[in-house]
Amino acid sequence: MSARTTWSSAAGASVLANPWWIAGIAVVGLFAVLFPTYRSMIEIWMRSDTFAHGFLIVPICIWLVWRQRDELADINLKVAPIGLLAAALLSFVWLLGNLADIIVVQQLAATVLVPAVVWAVLGTDVLRVLAFPLGYLIFAVPFGEVLIQPLMDFTASFTVKALQLTGIPVYREGLYFSIPSGDFEVVKACSGIRYLIASVALGSLYAYLMYHSIWRRLVFIGLSIVVPILANGLRAYGIVMLAYLSDMKLAVGVDHLIYGWLFFGLVMFVLFWVGTFFRDLPPEQEQNSDAGPGAPRQESSSAYGPLAVAGLAVALVATAPATAAGLRAKQAARTPI
Repeated sequence: MSARTTWSSAAGASVLANPWWIAGIAVVGLFAVLFPTYRSMIEIWMRSDTFAHGFLIVPICIWLVWRQRDELADINLKVAPIGLLAAALLSFVWLLGNLADIIVVQQLAATVLVPAVVWAVLGTDVLRVLAFPLGYLIFAVPFGEVLIQPLMDFTASFTVKALQLTGIPVYREGLYFSIPSGDFEVVKACSGIRYLIASVALGSLYAYLMYHSIWRRLVFIGLSIVVPILANGLRAYGIVMLAYLSDMKLAVGVDHLIYGWLFFGLVMFVLFWVGTFFRDLPPEQEQNSDAGPGAPRQESSSAYGPLAVAGLAVALVATAPATAAGLRAKQAARTPI
């Protein structure tokens, strides 16, 4: 009888004898050890409309993992010590981010530690199947604000150029520009960073679900980056034109924001609709000619292996905040000269 432990048998197995439960406990331990970092992410989701989508990322990842349950049931679980190396390196990155007070580095490291721990406990085959579901967690990290200034510059340049092509006289000075009917300024909310982040997150998920060839996925993700940037320029131009044609009576108040989100929704709908015409079918599952239906499968490692690896992974991660606290304590204890 095979001693293999699979996804389908997880419910009936002892918690400490089943690698799936052990991996889950290890992830919980990871959250406990780095709780301040994960809490900082949630706090940003709560106060920033730009990153409010973070609340949806974890449920989506869980659903994506659940979709793969049949494929996971056929995988032989085997610990991957190289995953421990990845966890150690990421813990060091977190430590550097903590010492330098760069919160986004800590958040990125803490997020990528989740697939690293899963890799160590459950093995490379599991990581291969769950590469995208676990990798999608990266969208939970509130990053991208560094792009705001370049996006603001692009939006201002695009709008001014479009106005000039339309024949409307315009004078620009930095992010400010004037037309005969009024003055305008490209502010942070006009950068389109919200549209861009939302588009990339949705576009990546759409590409994963709709396409199976790598190049189609990459092309669609590329479009999910380019299209919202161009669309935001068109949105800004449209707002200025509405204000110009209405003698500054339209698109200058709350309808400004409503128009923007409606326009973005329409653009994304068109992008996804066009994407359906290029959907490809999943590749046929090739049968292993060397193993028939009754061929024995490779047995997984003993349950003590995953348990030991999980404990070691959490311990490795725990050394990072402990080291950071120790170094800060030494720094605070030094007497200034």
